[in-house]
Amino acid sequence: MLFAALATLVSGVTLACFAVLLPACVGLDRVRTVAAERDRFRRRLRAVAPYVGGLGIVLLVNKGLLDRLEAFSRRYGVDATAWFYAVEGDFVASLQGAIPDWGLYYFAPVYVIGYVVLLAFPFVAYLFAGNARPLKTLVAAYAVNYAAAIGCYAAVLAYGPRNYHRLPGADPNAARVEEPLLDSFRQVTQLTARVNVETNVFPSLHTALSATVLLVAVSTHEEFPRWTPVAALLAGSIAVATMYLGIHWAIDVVAGAALAIGSVAVANRIVTRSGGRDAW
Repeated sequence: MLFAALATLVSGVTLACFAVLLPACVGLDRVRTVAAERDRFRRRLRAVAPYVGGLGIVLLVNKGLLDRLEAFSRRYGVDATAWFYAVEGDFVASLQGAIPDWGLYYFAPVYVIGYVVLLAFPFVAYLFAGNARPLKTLVAAYAVNYAAAIGCYAAVLAYGPRNYHRLPGADPNAARVEEPLLDSFRQVTQLTARVNVETNVFPSLHTALSATVLLVAVSTHEEFPRWTPVAALLAGSIAVATMYLGIHWAIDVVAGAALAIGSVAVANRIVTRSGGRDAW
């Protein structure tokens, strides 16, 4: 019941954000023009259907392998947690100390709800774009991100900074990293636990997917100029939130940004080589 209530809350707030973002970032005239012609709208859905199908397959594989990936990484993966701390030290703890306590009430909703809005809104917005390429690129890049993450999570066993002090061999002088999301909103972890495990931190998929949205938003800035700053604000806030909430190391965030750049580049090649037309 609690999970259903939280999911309903997130869905409701997301839809409310869509109601604001569509007229502000896409424009009601554009929405009405495309939506009024049902055949035209169906053609747009058919144009991106193969890409959405591919993403769906990758997500199902990712979900199906979640427990097996964790077991594989524990047995064969590189245990990188101590190395991460050796490289960046108490950066995350210092970041937490630099942000006032009320920052939790910004970063927690951004991490949970802002993330959903950032990833989902372009699916809708780009259906009203002048051509199919932005949406095809976005969906393909999502799939590449998740596919690459499967390999990374299998190869690298790492815990987030909030768990470092609990690990055998942890530096006794390390600053304690708090876990404010768990301490203040324990129920929210029921949502995140459905799609992730605590050793899947490298790279930060939250950062990777958020940066992916931002990169595609920049490429469509001429057509959707108001969406770019919104995407930049959300993507930047989410990257900071992953560290402020004690979930990711700075190394995870940097790796996530690098993954986003690579995924968008690969997605562009996939779309170009698919042979399909960019026009709707």
